[in-house]
Amino acid sequence: MRNSLLGLLLCVSPAASVTPANTVMYEGTWIVTNRDLEGTMTAVVTDQGAYRWHGHFYGVWRGSAFSYKVDFTGSPDKLRGTAEVDGANYEWKGIIDNQSGRFRGAFGGDRYVGHFDLKRKT
Repeated sequence: MRNSLLGLLLCVSPAASVTPANTVMYEGTWIVTNRDLEGTMTAVVTDQGAYRWHGHFYGVWRGSAFSYKVDFTGSPDKLRGTAEVDGANYEWKGIIDNQSGRFRGAFGGDRYVGHFDLKRKT
């Protein structure tokens, strides 16, 4: 019984839900330049060390939720990644500027071309 209570406390404890130090959340806009598309997007970015990163990008566009995960590489000022989203292939480049707290990038692929500008959430 004591172990069950301890487990329950750990599950609901604020410390249990703290984002790891190597994970940062960003939020802002993405804009498609070859079609009339744009919206708000959130990115949860995890620094995996050795210039390897993992990003979870999600949001809602015209009432439909989107969510995709991307592994990417490079130094914060020269990030590069590829992704498949809804059957379309994309390449993108970006930077994470820790001084300004911004994560910016440009993407192009089978369907859309555009960019995003996200700001670190505190």
